[in-house]
Formats: sequence, structure tokens, C-alpha cells
Amino acid sequence: MRTAHFGLKITAVLAALGLSLTACGSNSGTSASTTTAVEAGTPVEGGTFTFAEVTPINNWQTQAARFYEKANVLNSVLDRLTYYDVEAGKLVGWIASAFEANEAQTEFTFTIREGVTFSDGSKLDAEAVKLNLDALGLGIEQAQIAPNVDFSAYESAEVLEGNKVKVTLKRPDANFLRATSSVTAGLVSPKTLELDNAGQSAISKIVGSGPFVFESEKPDEEVIFTSRDDYAWAPETAPNQGDAYLDTLVIKYLPEVASRAGAAQSGQVDLVRGLQPVDEQVLTANGGKVYAAEGVDLTVNQAAVRIGSGKLADAKVRQALQVGIDRQAIKDTVLSDSYVISASVLNHKAPGFVDLSAELAYNPEKAKTLLDEAGWKPGTEGIREKDGEKLELTVSTSNNSVVIKPAFELIEQQWRELGVKLINRAADNTFLTNALVDDTIEFFGTRQFAYGGLGPVYGPANNTQTLNADKELNELFLKEQSATTETEHLELVEAEQRALVIDEALALVLWDEVQVYGANESVNIEFTSGTAPIFQGAWKSEN
Repeated sequence: MRTAHFGLKITAVLAALGLSLTACGSNSGTSASTTTAVEAGTPVEGGTFTFAEVTPINNWQTQAARFYEKANVLNSVLDRLTYYDVEAGKLVGWIASAFEANEAQTEFTFTIREGVTFSDGSKLDAEAVKLNLDALGLGIEQAQIAPNVDFSAYESAEVLEGNKVKVTLKRPDANFLRATSSVTAGLVSPKTLELDNAGQSAISKIVGSGPFVFESEKPDEEVIFTSRDDYAWAPETAPNQGDAYLDTLVIKYLPEVASRAGAAQSGQVDLVRGLQPVDEQVLTANGGKVYAAEGVDLTVNQAAVRIGSGKLADAKVRQALQVGIDRQAIKDTVLSDSYVISASVLNHKAPGFVDLSAELAYNPEKAKTLLDEAGWKPGTEGIREKDGEKLELTVSTSNNSVVIKPAFELIEQQWRELGVKLINRAADNTFLTNALVDDTIEFFGTRQFAYGGLGPVYGPANNTQTLNADKELNELFLKEQSATTETEHLELVEAEQRALVIDEALALVLWDEVQVYGANESVNIEFTSGTAPIFQGAWKSEN
């Protein structure tokens, strides 16, 4: 029998998953708050639910789950200490029934929920949490697993009486608590932590406490999970507090973009990720549904700027390119109503968002003036030149966003009117492999998970965003992470946004992150603030 509502067993068949962030992801956090409202009605028990993903995954190691295709599965396998509730605008309890921090933000105490077990029957108690925190903060040397980048301030953890764990940090970290909601901070059993790297990377060997448990797989085709009938520790505000409603969940590998809407409309699949804007209206006109899952946990889609080639070393050039983008034209031409034009590097619903839209307004004349002032004068074939060098710039992204390539094609046209030539390598995964670590490739099309602040994303010297170490900016990032009050933290997050978007223009922002899903008419599903489907609460009106 179900412990919380009904006595049905669920089998989840999850086919090889895919679709990373636009280029490279930061931590794929998945909070349990919803980004779309479920239709009114009583959930229906049973039935088969088919979800179409894009790219096969072969490495499931928890801390490597930095892409959507991994997070969308592990979200249903691994629970976390906390989750971020968008409606409430705060972190609330999950496996930690309570948590608190000292005034200096260097000590955090978690009270672990009683009665939680991993799927192998072992207890998810304070000792198990300590082992997980040590793995996240210190890495696992014998398994060649590096520390989680969001736990860089971690020093140690100790078990206290009352099933509590106290974490001590080496320095203040205002973003630490929020990072505990990330799927890359998912809790695994102590036995999983004892495995070698290959073992911890195999979905068949990862043991979590989530609502779904591994059953079998066909590499690059499908992975099958079964539900836990005894699952009774969903996030504090989750609508479904028990085990899942569905009998079977099938996630298929569907790389063909043009086939996704048709597959949902025909009932071949129930839900598909990566819907083209042109297909949204067609799907809804034929009785289907479109879900726009907002990436509250993420930065916006952007062209992150690198200055290694020297062409963008002058901030005036970067500022010119920022106001040389007609974002409304991009929305009208390339996007759909599911997308929101960016007004900062954080999306509109992110904590600490600052509206910079007035300063981002399209102004080609200002852009030309700034380029003139920077010494880039009109040259042959209409391309600006300076010291015998043409202002030719390159952008690189992955092929995992259905709108990223056409968006940069339009930007290419807009910048050409300014005298700037953009070499568009968007959606070229082969080119991207080397471009990720090459600071002479001027633009990296991306969006990244940012838990409360931008320091952890842009601060590290090896970050993929800017690949440069700006001393003043890095000092600002460090101050933000070290803030000890909410007021101070929000002020510094605002300063970061202004520096990155306006003053230094190292993030040329485009549109808020959103994952657009297509579904057939019987589907009822919610999404996390990290855009992952919540399969534990999904149901179909017709079985």
C-alpha cells in the first residue's frame, strides 16, 4: 500500500537523457517549487507517462550533474537537505526539518528529519549526512572525485545529539545554504560513497532516498526505475507528500527537434523538452499544452565575454555591443511568448534581481560612438579596424538550445550594421570543446546556475564565463559571498549585476532562462525552479 495516498506501484522507464545548458552548466540545482501551475483537479492514479529527452548520459556521478538531462533524472532519485520555494521566496526544509546559521555565516546546523531511509534500507541520518557533506566539501580522493564548486568554503562537519549536523566553513559564505538545494548536493547512501569513480558514475549503483529507484537500463536508450511505495518525505510544501501517482514513467531519447511537437501531439510521448517556438502554437492549436518552466535558479541566457584576444579589452567596446543588441527584435523574430527579454544577468524572479532594462535599451548610435571612442574606425567591407586588425569576433555555444543559433544569427546582422563582424559558431559542439577553455574566443553563449549570488559563478579563476581574472570584480565577488546580513548581501548582488552588465559589460544578456516543454492534453505536471519536471507529483487525466 502507498504510505501517503494510494496503493499502486510505479515503474519509471527513463530513456537516455540529454540536453545540457546552452553550453556548459554550473550546478544543476533543482528546487521543489513550481514554475507552472498544475490544472485544477484530483490527481489520477496509475497510467504510463512518457518523457522525451535529447542526449544520452553515461556519467551520473552526483557532483557531475551540471546539465539538465542529468538533473531531470537525479531530481527524482536524490533528495537534498533543503529546497528553494519560489512562491515563498525562501529555502524551506526537506531532509533537514530545520536549519540555522550563526551570525558570521560560518556555522550551519541542520536537524535531520526522522524516519528517512535510502532505498537500500539504510538510514539517512546525521551520520550519513556528514559523510555526504564531507564528500561535497572535500571531495573523495580515492575515487578521484573533486569537491563541489559550491562548497568551496567547507571545512568540516560534526554529528551532534538530536540527529543534528553542524557544518563549519573556512570563511563566511552567504550562498552555502542555498547550494544545499542543488541536485549536485543530492544525498547518496554511505555505500555509494565507498564506490570508485566508475561505480559512483553508474546510475545502476547510485542509491538515494528519492521517490524512484533504479531497476534496469539499456545504455543510450533507456533507464528504468521503480517507485518507492514507502516514500513519505517529499519537500515541505510539495503538493504530493507521498509516493508518485504514476504507474510507469518512460523517458525516451528524441534528438530530432522537428519531431518533438508531433510526438507530444500524437500521444507518442506525454512530455518533451526543447520545443521550438514555431511549434508551440501548432501544439496548443491541436489540443496540446506548452509548459514554460522558468529557470529561477539560473542566470539569463547571455554571451559571456572573454578578453583574451585583446579586441574586447576596452570596456567601451563591450558596452557598445551591449546596447547594439535589439532584444525586442530577437523576441519578435526568434522567440515566443514563453520567453522574457533579460533586464539583468539574473532573471526577473531571482532573489536580488535588479532591473537594468533602461540602460540596456537598443541604441545603435550610442554603440557607434563608443566604438569610435575606442579607436575602432570603419574600414574595408564595412568592418571596423584598429591598428591593422579587423573587429571580427567569434561566439561559441552548444547545440542544446533550439533558439540559440538563430538568435546569434540575428545579432550577427545587428552588429554588422555597427561595423562588427560576428563569426557565428553557435550550436557547434565540436568547436565548443576547445572554445570552453580558450580565452581568445570572445563569446561563450551560456546560462549558469547561481544560488543567491554571482560570486561562485564568476569568481573562480577557471570559470567558463569570462576566463579572466579582474581584480576589482573578484574582490566584489568575494565580498558578496562573505556577506553576513541579507541587506548587505542584496546590496552586493546588485553591485555585481551592475558591474557585469553595465559598467564592465562582461555579460551581454539576452533572455531569461526558460525550458519550454510540450505535452499532450492529459498531462498535469509541475517544474522546479531549476526547470526539472517533478515526476513524483505528475499525473495524467486519462490512463
